[in-house]
Amino acid sequence: MSLSTTATLLQAEPPIKLQNFGRATLADFFGDMVIYRNLEPLEKKLAGLKSAGYRMGLSSDIVPRKFEPDYAKAALWIAEEAQRLRRVTAPLREVLFVGDTLLNDGQAYLNLAKLSGWRGTCFIGADRPEQAPAAEIDEQNLLYSANRWSAVGDWMQWVGEQGFKLDEHTLLIVDIDKTALGAKGRNDSVINRARLEGLYRTMDAVLGGAFDQTAFEQHYNALNRARYHNLTADNQDYLAYICLALNIGLIRFEELVLEIDSDSLHNFEQFIRWVESRMMSQAGVTEAFRQVHEAVRASVRIGDATPFKQFRREEFVSTVSHMGQLADDASVDEILAEEIALTEEICQLSECLKKRGSLLLCLSDKPFEASCPTRQLAANFLPVHRMSTHRIGISIADKLRFLQ
Repeated sequence: MSLSTTATLLQAEPPIKLQNFGRATLADFFGDMVIYRNLEPLEKKLAGLKSAGYRMGLSSDIVPRKFEPDYAKAALWIAEEAQRLRRVTAPLREVLFVGDTLLNDGQAYLNLAKLSGWRGTCFIGADRPEQAPAAEIDEQNLLYSANRWSAVGDWMQWVGEQGFKLDEHTLLIVDIDKTALGAKGRNDSVINRARLEGLYRTMDAVLGGAFDQTAFEQHYNALNRARYHNLTADNQDYLAYICLALNIGLIRFEELVLEIDSDSLHNFEQFIRWVESRMMSQAGVTEAFRQVHEAVRASVRIGDATPFKQFRREEFVSTVSHMGQLADDASVDEILAEEIALTEEICQLSECLKKRGSLLLCLSDKPFEASCPTRQLAANFLPVHRMSTHRIGISIADKLRFLQ
């Protein structure tokens, strides 16, 4: 994405200490207006992709990714249905988008703004305490990138100056991972750790004592790069399965790289076929691996972008186990190191716009399977958006006062 930006140095400020603002859940602000990768709203009164794809204008059953134009079609349709569901007669005319990645969230915002014709603005945030506070503003697209999450307050003041109404005509879309939860640069390492813990538990279950964690980490880190996106599609399910096949010894890492470099291996489906041919010619493949392989192959065949369900279920358990587990008197540093915390600045923004009548939606490219329990797990675990956890950040109440 090419941006025409003007760099703006935010007002110099002394270091502000992050604070604990108590506990909350995402549902306190968004209810069940939460939509994961499968584009099926958790709000049961809203139709999703499976039953309403044709009404969304989608011609394929394949679930689009967040940065793709078809995703914007689905998101726009769901947002307008949500507006009707809450019995607000005012049409949506404005969209505010908050995320942590310019490529994924920023492109999703641009697609949605273009398709809807609504006036829009987007905030892309991260904490970069080693840098002087700064923001870049794409004045053409009203896209505001900052290296402090506390700059959400500055962004909103700037949005007010642009003439946004910020009322019942307004849609606020917030990303979940590394935005509303586990803010990038502040708390995102715990999200990454939970995913790895889920991966390791999956590998232990499939491989048992034969699991070579050192080799797995080497392969995972080597392949988790843009150079290999033709194979992995930047998809953690694909990457996890590839590393599993390498760990079990069906394919050696060196020959995998050779196939990629010689342009003989082009995509994940081709890799699955390669694994299958090796399974037929090599003895000693375990039943546990065969079951994983069959499940992944079947899911890929129907266009499911989350084919490694077992891994994602383990990721879910790891994620919720890192939410709200510390005592309320734990230090902020302890919470940030051990818990996936809510981002206080996003909480205050959401609460403020909710009071003004805006429609609030969480849109996440995270798989549903990594965010909600199965029927068996539901007896012991709540969905991620209903897990109580600590609110950590900096108050922006003063900068939002103009909205009251």
